[in-house]
Amino acid sequence: MSSDKYMFVKKIHPLECLQAIERDWGFLLSPGIAMEEIKFLKREFKFLDIFPRLQSFKYECNMQDVTQEVPTLFDDVIVDLNEIYKYPYPKTKFDPLISQVKNKIWITKLDIRAKYSFQKTSLWPSANKDGAATSKIVLEFVDAVVEILGDLVQTDDPSSLHYVPEPKDQIKEILKELKLLRFFVYFVSIKCIEPQSRHTFFSHVLIVAGHAAIVVWLYLPSRGDRNDQDLAPSEMNAMLSDLMQMKIKPIQPGIRKIYIDVLQDLKSAIQSEMHPNIQNKHAADSGFVETLAHDLVELPTSSNACQVFVLNDQMAILQEILSNLRGILIHLPTVNLDFCLQDMDTVIVDAGFLIYSLYDIKGEKEDTMLEDINRALNLDLPSNIVPIKSMIYLIVRKAFPNLRRIHGLGYVDFLLNNLKEFQGRYANSLAFIKNQLQIIQKELESLQPFLKAVAEEQHHKFKTLQVCATQLISKAYEVEYVVDAACISKEIPNWCLKLWLLDIIEEITRIKAEVAEIPEKQMAEVDLVLHDTIDTSTVHTSSQLARNQSIADEIVGFGDVIQELRRRLIKEPKQLDVISIVGMPGLGKTTLAYKLYYDKSIISHFDIRAQCCVSQVYTFRNLLLAILCDAIGEDSKHKNKSTNELADELRRTLLPKRYLILVDDVWEASAWDDLRPCFHDSKNGSRIILTTRHFEVANYATSVSKAIPLRMFSDDESWNLLENKVFGEESCPLPFEEVGKEIAKKCGGLPLSVVLMAGILSKMEKKEESWKEVAATLSSHIHSDSKAIVEQSYQDLPFHLKPCFLYFGAFLEDKVIDVSKLTRLWISEAFILSYEGKNLEDIAAGYLENLIGRNLVMIAERASLDGKVEACRIHDVLLEFCKIRATEENFLQWIKWDQNANPSSCIYSYKQHAHGRLAFSDVGTLEKWSSSCSLVGSILFRKDTLLRFTISRIFHNFKFLKVLDLEGTVNVDCFPIELIYLRYFSARYVLESVPSSIVNLWNLETLILNGSGGKLSLPFTVWKMVKLRYLHASPYFVINNAEESLEDSSELYDLKSLSFPCFSCVGDADLMLRKTPNLRELTCRIKGVSRDQFPVLDFPPRLETLHIHPTLAESQCGYPVCISASNLKKLTVTLFRLGLQHLSNIAQLQNLRVLELLSVKFDDGKWEVSNDEFTQLKVLKLLNGYFKDWTVADDAFPNLEHLALRQCFDLKEIPTCFGDICSLKSIEVRECNEFVDKSARDIWETQAEDYQNTDFEVFIHKSMAHKDNNSDYDDWL
Repeated sequence: MSSDKYMFVKKIHPLECLQAIERDWGFLLSPGIAMEEIKFLKREFKFLDIFPRLQSFKYECNMQDVTQEVPTLFDDVIVDLNEIYKYPYPKTKFDPLISQVKNKIWITKLDIRAKYSFQKTSLWPSANKDGAATSKIVLEFVDAVVEILGDLVQTDDPSSLHYVPEPKDQIKEILKELKLLRFFVYFVSIKCIEPQSRHTFFSHVLIVAGHAAIVVWLYLPSRGDRNDQDLAPSEMNAMLSDLMQMKIKPIQPGIRKIYIDVLQDLKSAIQSEMHPNIQNKHAADSGFVETLAHDLVELPTSSNACQVFVLNDQMAILQEILSNLRGILIHLPTVNLDFCLQDMDTVIVDAGFLIYSLYDIKGEKEDTMLEDINRALNLDLPSNIVPIKSMIYLIVRKAFPNLRRIHGLGYVDFLLNNLKEFQGRYANSLAFIKNQLQIIQKELESLQPFLKAVAEEQHHKFKTLQVCATQLISKAYEVEYVVDAACISKEIPNWCLKLWLLDIIEEITRIKAEVAEIPEKQMAEVDLVLHDTIDTSTVHTSSQLARNQSIADEIVGFGDVIQELRRRLIKEPKQLDVISIVGMPGLGKTTLAYKLYYDKSIISHFDIRAQCCVSQVYTFRNLLLAILCDAIGEDSKHKNKSTNELADELRRTLLPKRYLILVDDVWEASAWDDLRPCFHDSKNGSRIILTTRHFEVANYATSVSKAIPLRMFSDDESWNLLENKVFGEESCPLPFEEVGKEIAKKCGGLPLSVVLMAGILSKMEKKEESWKEVAATLSSHIHSDSKAIVEQSYQDLPFHLKPCFLYFGAFLEDKVIDVSKLTRLWISEAFILSYEGKNLEDIAAGYLENLIGRNLVMIAERASLDGKVEACRIHDVLLEFCKIRATEENFLQWIKWDQNANPSSCIYSYKQHAHGRLAFSDVGTLEKWSSSCSLVGSILFRKDTLLRFTISRIFHNFKFLKVLDLEGTVNVDCFPIELIYLRYFSARYVLESVPSSIVNLWNLETLILNGSGGKLSLPFTVWKMVKLRYLHASPYFVINNAEESLEDSSELYDLKSLSFPCFSCVGDADLMLRKTPNLRELTCRIKGVSRDQFPVLDFPPRLETLHIHPTLAESQCGYPVCISASNLKKLTVTLFRLGLQHLSNIAQLQNLRVLELLSVKFDDGKWEVSNDEFTQLKVLKLLNGYFKDWTVADDAFPNLEHLALRQCFDLKEIPTCFGDICSLKSIEVRECNEFVDKSARDIWETQAEDYQNTDFEVFIHKSMAHKDNNSDYDDWL
């Protein structure tokens, strides 16, 4: 359109006037009526704006006289509306002015009605190219009309000025047709075709949309009076219906010719070099396929039914194809398509040409046969459908990519179990592919021994095995998708699914043949490896890991640096000194800092010690909580305090004390700015150890001493560390020494590289030739960069350990990871391959210990019971490697995983995450991704702050989700019961009860619900979820109708851990425990048991860990039960009152290794331990014990190793007989009294001097309340 036709718009527009009145005077006007009037006028002017947009086509549509009246009206209205600004009190003049404007609009409408005759108006575009419509003009115009009509039909209030009476349904139909026509325009607009057909088509669409708006507007009242129109609703319905039937739908020959001509030219352009290289995001996202599907549905109603009958079968097939093509192509990215987009466009255009040509059948005689129609139209319908079906199948397969190259070997197990379940639950839906599924099931079962062989293959001699295993697991993913499409989603036609399964069978047969061709000698070696390693490589004992370092263990090297740092920490000056240790990743900054933090001579020098890890992403509040927890212990009140209150409390706590604070891994000076005000300088020799990889941060934080740049290892230090890590306390055999020193030297003086190389060597055969091969593969010097050795360590991992290692990339930096959670996640992710007679949790623990043995994972905490690893962590360098490699392998993608990342750099096609994992730290980002990640297998939410959102509106898109880990930091208010594949679910649950429909999650193995306050009610249907392995619902839960429902429920044979059931009576407990025969860990609450009752409670025979406590309302009640648990190894009793009978029962538990008594009250304030009691106990912990007298017989606690007492304020002393227990290794006393402290020292003297037990240690942490400012807070003897 030429610019001069819109000069009046450039001056000012009535809509702008109305918006200005709203902005300037709206607060003075009546809020209801006045705003309604303004809104009404806005609608009128949006309709009137249609006329000038059509001016360039006035000669073609007989609208010259009509359109000339609108600019005049606009000018008059602008003058009228500006009048309101002339009055100081516009409210009094508003109604008259609005009435005047409405009258002028009404007069104009009457005049246009008189001149405008819809039936006589020609819609046929002429050859005149003046003012030719471009695709942009047409699309914008149609969008404007759709917006106006859409707003019009949304008002349902009859009293509103905007309410549309009877023709609303017709307007909705017009609206639908215009939207579909717009899809057609967009499809044509992105192609390069002959200008004439484009001009004709675009002009037609423009005029049709314009007349649709004009007809609707001419009918609407313009003065708010429903009686002011002179058109009857029936007449308007007829006009709108005529517009659809005669001008939009391809019924009339002239309209049909426009559509066919443009498609014919479009097809010619596609087949010629004129077809452009389409760069739009989604090739078929224009919706044109939807338009074709709609027109195909309308075909029988628009033609003679008898004449169309002969095509019914072909039309049904075509309708199904178009429907699936529309759904499949909506989000299909062009970048990963192997076939040419030109072929896709050709198929779509052919479908359109075919459909519009079929409308010509109407004139044929009734006995027309299919051959006659094909001959008349020069079409072969079956031949047209065949290539479309082929294209559909190809697109379906391409829409299901399997780009991951790292798989869990347990996935085939998971699929085989699910196939049996699905065939039982959805037998009717799967009937058409029953035979194919049975063949696949049989083939996969036959290949299970092969997968076990791959899992145990240690030295990567046979890459063919791993390639075949990867391909086989990929087929398992495809089978799962096909079964889901047949049973649940119904998104793919049955013929396509059946063809897909036939192809999968062929591909599995090929893989099986490749496995069979592996030389027998190689398979024999694999079988030998399998036989030799099945009992050792999967389940290690803790003694095998004894020499693996935790954070605070002994380190090798840096002797001079340690001596200098120890001097700075203990000696002058008196001022607060920040000692910064700076160096590149992998130098050992954190290890060195913790070595000093736990140094005995340094511990005794400071009143308070505390630590925190900052990392690249941190929250100031969490840093404060970490330091306060170390300084004064955990306090539930801290959670309710603001950040400023926590900072004030920390400042007051540290103010009078000599403190040592370890601030690890500081990335930016701003983090130090946050913490610095909390550390007051009392001139008493307080110290802060700060580690950072950035020199500018170290120099910024330094106060007195200069920063210590950590140097590289010398060659001798590198060799000493390598030798220590590989051989432990043994010496290196002489033949290995020379090549070992060469390898150590090539590590470039970087301790992390040395440790990783030691992990590789320790798993190799101790052959000199093998070591020489390793030395030869290393470059002459890795230039102080650990990446090459990290890569080599990763490549050296067995196939089954690679996904386990990369999974660490799903955790936050410097995160201490709970091992039980990690192994549960591994199991749910199908990383763990099952072995008959072995527990999955034990196998997973063996996987972890293997990674620890390779120095890829660090131990953070061991269990007091058996020395097993309870917590672990991973070095920052290795974490970064895991994240990068996991992304490259399409195994895991972090979305905005650090604050500095550019979000756009993290966004890829959803295909790259098919069956992979997405880790998020922001709910908003997750919501944006949810619509395009339907094939994602895991969602891992990682954030420290508590969030709340509605889960149902996001996760219904992730239909293949197997792991949904919201880490207890996200509040959810409903259950994702539609996620039938879910195996792991963890979240905070804000409601009081869980719906019975949770039973729909029949694959669920781990359920973790952290409630918001009181008890949580679980439905009895939980007891039908037979795959549950871990159930945790805090603070405690009850089963609805437990007594009636549990009696007839299934036994949960797989349940290993149960946390926080509340037993109202022993009968409830006995019934529930009988349903969990293989339970290993139980934490429970018991209420309603009187002090006089002491029934025997038989716990499951495999139970090893038991924590029992009352509800808070019944704390300090009598101990409720007599425990019968033959295999119990750890018992924790909290908030009960214990008498002689209770303690005697506990003492007779023959396998008890750890006993923790927390806030218990002893009858008469005394505890008497007789001979031959607690014969196997190794660890005894007493916290806040209410007793004074403690007597222990000489032969009690014969195997005790560790004794810990905390806040036993009334205890007179520790019995002297503990000094005679030869097995005792340590006593720890925290916040007790001076008599307990003295008795601990006396026991140390007995052990050290009388029995020469120089390794015996006593740690005394004195009470804050009983310390003066100058005394030492901690003693370590």
